[in-house]
Amino acid sequence: MLNKSGVIFWPVGTGDSTSIVIQEGVVLQVDLRDLKMADETGDDHATLIDALAANLPKVEGKPYLSAFALTHPDKDHILGFEELLDRVTIGEIWFTPRVFIEHDQDLCDDAVAFKNEAERRVQEMIKSNGDVGAGERVQLIGYNTLLEMEEFKNFPEDRLTVPGNSITEIDGNNYEGGFNAFIHAPFAEEIVGDRNDTSMCMQIVLGNDPSQGGVLLFGDIAYPRIRRIFDATREAGNEEYLKWKVFLAPHHCSKSAMYQTEDDKEVLKQDMLDDLAEFQVEGGVIVASSEKIPSQNSSGDNPPHAKAKSRYEEVADNGFLCTHEDGGKGAPLVFQAEGGTLTTSDLAEAAFTGSTSRLATAVDEARGSDSPPSEQVGYGD
Repeated sequence: MLNKSGVIFWPVGTGDSTSIVIQEGVVLQVDLRDLKMADETGDDHATLIDALAANLPKVEGKPYLSAFALTHPDKDHILGFEELLDRVTIGEIWFTPRVFIEHDQDLCDDAVAFKNEAERRVQEMIKSNGDVGAGERVQLIGYNTLLEMEEFKNFPEDRLTVPGNSITEIDGNNYEGGFNAFIHAPFAEEIVGDRNDTSMCMQIVLGNDPSQGGVLLFGDIAYPRIRRIFDATREAGNEEYLKWKVFLAPHHCSKSAMYQTEDDKEVLKQDMLDDLAEFQVEGGVIVASSEKIPSQNSSGDNPPHAKAKSRYEEVADNGFLCTHEDGGKGAPLVFQAEGGTLTTSDLAEAAFTGSTSRLATAVDEARGSDSPPSEQVGYGD
């Protein structure tokens, strides 16, 4: 199903769990939602931590995940992290400073575990001036003013990525030409306020040409910040970093991506849909990481929203997919990377058939074998 590199969207209910397979044995996990109900017979949710632990390469006898990126510390993006950290060695973690702003009582237990691990690694990076090994690395996403905060005083500047720039390195190894993560947000002033607004947003390309289209991951942001991302990226002359072949619908297919309340009326913001269509590479697919989308919603319903699905269906050349509607039971949606872009054709045959066993198969075929990667996943360099 996935021979080399690609993107895997796991069925984890209404929440996000996306695996970016850069090459054999090199995986960036973006967000995590692992539900205990997935262990029940017949359940259609992914047993994600089990699948990762069983199929990631082993380094010194333990499963090795090259990197974990947290878009924001809400429960539906971090559930199961404490267990993941116990069962898997995580070479590097990416996060925005919002996690440091939160008080523990405002966070779920897994978000607290992530915060503690992030704080520990930041202090190790400071003590060693960034010269750390596997299981200690940090990639901070934010602005230079962060380094003035007490928590980040003397943090190595080269481990800070300012939005508007790219990351090509994972866990001490450079994959330029085969991997590029362009960071769109959060914006400088957005380290407080609603967590959704402070989401890490990025375009990830598995190739060397962003204009060929990648996957857009916008966390849980709503229309105002999507509008700002499009405007700021255009203004900077970086339009190629808006190109997408796969777009993960923000906030689990929330209508807040394209509807706003104005004068007590819900108004469609057609400009967002127009921009999304403009930057689509031919044959694009929009994915909702959510439970089955209802045919209609009642007022006040949480995402997913039927109105958002309808609007996305008008945009996507190659269709709209939902992780709990368009895959086999417990199976992920898989997009292969070929020729510098993501392959989205014949998905019904290539990715959707099968049962829970295909969950492990997707990662297993991407990994290749139980041997450590040829580049020693963060050791030595």
